[in-house]
Amino acid sequence: MAVVGLSRAMAQEARELQISQWLERIERSRLSPREYLAKHSVPFSLAQYYRYRAGYRRRGSQGLVDGRSAGNNRRVHAEAEGFLMGYFSAHPDVTRSGLLQVLEQRFGIEITPWGLSCCLRRLRIELAPSRPVTRPSGEWIPYGGFLLVVALAWHVGWPQTTARIIRKAIAHARGSKAFAPRQSEADRKGRNRRGQFTARYNRRSDVRRERFLSVDAKRSSRPVESMDVVEVSAESLARKALAVLALPLVSHNGEIRTVDTALGQSLKAICGFQYKQATITRFLSELKDLGVSDCFLREQVGFWQETWREELPVEEHLPLLCYYVDGNTKALWSSKRVKKHKVTMLGRVMGCLEQVFIHDGHGRPIYFETYSGHAPLGEYVLSLFEKIEDSLEGPGPRLPVHRAIVMDAASNSVRTLRAFAAQQKYHYITSLDDNQWDLRKVRKEGKPKRYQYGEATLWDCEIELEDSRDNGYLFITRAVKIEWDRGKETYLITSLPAEIIGTSQVVKAYFDRWPDEELPFKVMKAVACLHRVAGYGKQKVPDLRVQKRQEQLTRKIDDLRKDLREESAAIAEEECRIAELIPKERRLRAQSRIVEGRRVLPDREAKALRGITRTIEGHQRRVRAIQKENPQFRKLHRAERDWMRLQGKETVYKVDVELDQIMTFFRLSLINLYTYIARLLGGSHLSLVRLLHTVLFLSGRVEETADTRHVVLQKNENDQATMKHLDRVIDTLNRMNIADGEGRRYHFALE
Repeated sequence: MAVVGLSRAMAQEARELQISQWLERIERSRLSPREYLAKHSVPFSLAQYYRYRAGYRRRGSQGLVDGRSAGNNRRVHAEAEGFLMGYFSAHPDVTRSGLLQVLEQRFGIEITPWGLSCCLRRLRIELAPSRPVTRPSGEWIPYGGFLLVVALAWHVGWPQTTARIIRKAIAHARGSKAFAPRQSEADRKGRNRRGQFTARYNRRSDVRRERFLSVDAKRSSRPVESMDVVEVSAESLARKALAVLALPLVSHNGEIRTVDTALGQSLKAICGFQYKQATITRFLSELKDLGVSDCFLREQVGFWQETWREELPVEEHLPLLCYYVDGNTKALWSSKRVKKHKVTMLGRVMGCLEQVFIHDGHGRPIYFETYSGHAPLGEYVLSLFEKIEDSLEGPGPRLPVHRAIVMDAASNSVRTLRAFAAQQKYHYITSLDDNQWDLRKVRKEGKPKRYQYGEATLWDCEIELEDSRDNGYLFITRAVKIEWDRGKETYLITSLPAEIIGTSQVVKAYFDRWPDEELPFKVMKAVACLHRVAGYGKQKVPDLRVQKRQEQLTRKIDDLRKDLREESAAIAEEECRIAELIPKERRLRAQSRIVEGRRVLPDREAKALRGITRTIEGHQRRVRAIQKENPQFRKLHRAERDWMRLQGKETVYKVDVELDQIMTFFRLSLINLYTYIARLLGGSHLSLVRLLHTVLFLSGRVEETADTRHVVLQKNENDQATMKHLDRVIDTLNRMNIADGEGRRYHFALE
């Protein structure tokens, strides 16, 4: 053993001597260290050279000693290792934290848990596995009041239902031919060795070309099996659905891009996992590719109808069941020529997405559809009800009530009224503008009656309207003329017979839409960010209206030019003479000087310039005289101007609404949950903003155990009235015995 140790020491000295000689040679050389190592066969690298040089300058030959055999700079020396072995023999149940504490107290050694693990592995010490200790862990979150909404969502089964709808859409997509077949080999072009996307992927020509294509075009090139949403469990889908549900609260504007900021830290307490922006973006993108919006729209009607039916049962003796139809126009900023409509909140005609909402008699939105550009509200309102008719009826016998659809004046086209007259199930109540009312169109007028619910006089009338798209077609409908005592007149039309509903009830049913639907809908837009446009793609489609108009203008221009052939020839002759004189006039103008706003020119040149100017003006007068004699020229110029304006507008971009409908589904669900909480507090739709500020923004502490989730909300002493109502709501939720997706029971309290 002594001989072996001596040989190792000699080898170590020879190694240090060799390294020091190489260092001296490199220092004496005129070449740089990099050039010297590239030219000569040196037994170490450039980085190791700098390490050797630093150690040699600092400690001499001792700085070149290889300390790997001694464990390098080990903090746990031999004496501490012996103590650890003895301590473990006496205390076999000791934990890692206990050993770290003993080393610091006995030897003053501070070591990381990883370093202690290496030391124990070297000493062959195996600690007993630590037992999981169930103890409350309190965590403060800024929006503890929102956990009331989360608990209510688990109670009504919204996360489970959303996950089930997504799984159903996945099963349908696997059997659909709209998606690309499963690829045998993944496309790795633009990825690194680990399969991660790089900047080179975004520079691929096919990726740049298809980036903003319509989702229908992308869907045909993407296999279903490549999506992450296919592999995740139903519990994970429910958690991600809750994360998207909470976006309007945790981001204050409904945008995904703010999830990674400080506000998004409360997602862990809301959905059980701290999702990042990239995860939620990918989740929504895959839902868009799957096309789940149709499933969401159909399923939500029955789900919320069943939920509300348990709280507010429908009274069978009601003579009239109202549904309110309204629109929501959202501005769409795009450099492309997209479909346009008037955006009321901006007061301008621009690209937009328009949504049609159907509200029940209590003002709650139950269904919606999104359109690119102007929504055909009046034309398709009955088809919307046909799609959700079974969900509106619900199980059991049909209710013997009359159903009225209340619409604003934008939906009162005769074409829409004729569609209502062709069926017997739904009636309409809408208004007429002042310019649509004419005493000559009134066929019958009843006796005046006082309005039972306000200060006005009513006349029950019968009026005939003419269809603007079918020239000469007359439509007869019931009308109600309202003369308010304050001097204003309003006109309503309805298909409800006078034998069933009186004039006062018709007027009340229409004007109740302001407190029952219009104002709540305005509040809903504010609290759930319904005015936000989600990400979209564009599909280039022909603009048939513009193409038809171009063809009409082309024929009109050709006909006018044929009729004005002789006059056009005379005008062309005069314009040719003007064109010959313009260069002469330009040369004379160039010779002149402008002094104090006056032209200075020699007499001969000035006289020539005046003569040319008079000649040109004479030709121009003759051109105007020819055009004035024939008014067809004005029509020709207008047609040419319109034709030029429409050039390049033969196509228009239709915006995809798939992702926007998915996001609206989550926001609509949030509105219904907010409304549920507001009703538990004793409020209504109008108190949603107050609910947000007084309850949902309360901070709180979450304490979790294996089977309980205890939420302690911080009490606001400045708002005792709301806290009293909130205490009652907390008692109600605690009695519901609500459990989340992991089986933990919610328990709320006020601190």
